[in-house]
Amino acid sequence: MKNILIEGLGWVGAVLLLAGFALTSYGFLEGVSFEFQLLNLLGSGLLAVYTYIKKAYPNTVLNIIWIAISVVAIINIFI
Repeated sequence: MKNILIEGLGWVGAVLLLAGFALTSYGFLEGVSFEFQLLNLLGSGLLAVYTYIKKAYPNTVLNIIWIAISVVAIINIFI
């Protein structure tokens, strides 16, 4: 059961990142929108947890950087 939850984290994270990319690429969201950045933040957050558990550390670092970029972008939206 635990393994299913961990795999679910990875899949949901991937879907969120891909959804943000697709919605932005097809003009439904703007790259500087809160919604796009939130999808990036949530997706990369879930993938960071997943990749850490799977000991895929280069991907974990990538997703942590992705989180940082999203957080800064969200802060800039509200400043």
